[in-house]
Amino acid sequence: MKLIITLILLSLLNTASAGVIFAQSFEQKIVPKQFPYINGEYQLPDNPVTNQLQWIMQQLSQNDTSLSEINNHFDLATFGQTAEQVQAFIESVRADYPNAIITDVIMVTPIKLTILIADPQDMSKFGFFNLGTEYSGQQRIKSWSVGDFFGSVQYPNDQNLTMDQAANKFETLAAETGLLVAQIDDNGICQPIAERSSSQLRATASIFKIWVLAAAAEAWRLGDIELDQLITLVSSELALGGSINSEPLGTQFTLLEIATLMLGISDNTATDLLHETVGRDLINQVIHGLNLINPEALTPLLSINEQFHLFFSFNLNEALSYVNGTEAFQENFLTTEIEPLGPVTSYPFNNDSILVSGSWQASPLDVCQTYAHLVDLPEGSDQLLLADVALGAGVALPNVRNAWDRTWYKGGSLVSGVTGYNVLTHAWLLQNQGENPYVVVAMTNDSTGGIDIFRVQSIAGRILELVSEL
Repeated sequence: MKLIITLILLSLLNTASAGVIFAQSFEQKIVPKQFPYINGEYQLPDNPVTNQLQWIMQQLSQNDTSLSEINNHFDLATFGQTAEQVQAFIESVRADYPNAIITDVIMVTPIKLTILIADPQDMSKFGFFNLGTEYSGQQRIKSWSVGDFFGSVQYPNDQNLTMDQAANKFETLAAETGLLVAQIDDNGICQPIAERSSSQLRATASIFKIWVLAAAAEAWRLGDIELDQLITLVSSELALGGSINSEPLGTQFTLLEIATLMLGISDNTATDLLHETVGRDLINQVIHGLNLINPEALTPLLSINEQFHLFFSFNLNEALSYVNGTEAFQENFLTTEIEPLGPVTSYPFNNDSILVSGSWQASPLDVCQTYAHLVDLPEGSDQLLLADVALGAGVALPNVRNAWDRTWYKGGSLVSGVTGYNVLTHAWLLQNQGENPYVVVAMTNDSTGGIDIFRVQSIAGRILELVSEL
């Protein structure tokens, strides 16, 4: 059975390496809300998916929706339904959530969003609302779903756990776990509140993308990039799991949009585009300047395609020679063996045994210290704007964003078609005005697979609730 790998949704100490200058203070700053709630409405950016959201919300307050409007707003071939079927679906949502309002913004990127909606006259249930659109062309709707949500992601037996009990239970969810609940102090250091194996290396899955972002912020400081510069979609960077792969080659995105897609929906093609734009040398340099426990576990930082080649394109012994090799060996293998392969297009090998041991590695403390570096970037700079917009695009779970002024999130997974989830990771930064940030990092690894995403979600949800009460 073919191995299927997806990377999905669902800090610095005051040191510097040669040529890299970081922020060197942690004073109280303005904490902006990503999507502020003003006059009864969330303020959302102007982009393809939010424009279609506005149209749908208008339809839910009207009596009917014409077939001609549906044909104008939906890519029916991709959506997989006729105009009449879509019309019936809109009517059913309208009946369940008449005059619907948005009650929570979970994730917004240029092409996908997740929100909660509710009938303002009946707040006993919510609609878990996912929407996806084209980026280019007519920017039509490609996907839309609404499911009932009754207010909590926590299982009943997790809802009264203390922090210590939740941490203990989290340890039972996989063969290897790492948990950190911390507050970043005035010196930018993560001070643990609760931790389990927080200094141990764990497979990160898509959390590795925060180091690509950190390097992009440094590239801006060096004058090498601008947030509004255009990045072109090219075939050499197409990666498995890229939502933008369906856009025409040659489509141009701003760098800020690419970063938002990389972090908000963990788009793998956006990741490889930004990885290529920033450059591995600078990414590695930034990683080595962050005072991580073992930066060599991350460097040389592989792109998505490069990492997937280790899973698919080499026999296990060859892949292990890279995983267990020295930095010098890895650099040479990367240059001579991996890079010439280009994008992953075939799958001759299924190295699911290295999903945990042979992929990006860092500790929960490393993730926290990287968040500490990013949140301490100069106030008012494009560096901090990049971090706020990209990391603030999604929060993964309901009932998180509304409790905080600043909410950042990155998570990820590595999934085998044979054994299920081998890696599942979550990392939040949460901050209110006038307070130092909190960070929650929850990492589960199991080389035999079988990690239950809903059990992890339940415990993580309880921990986030407890942090909001601190």
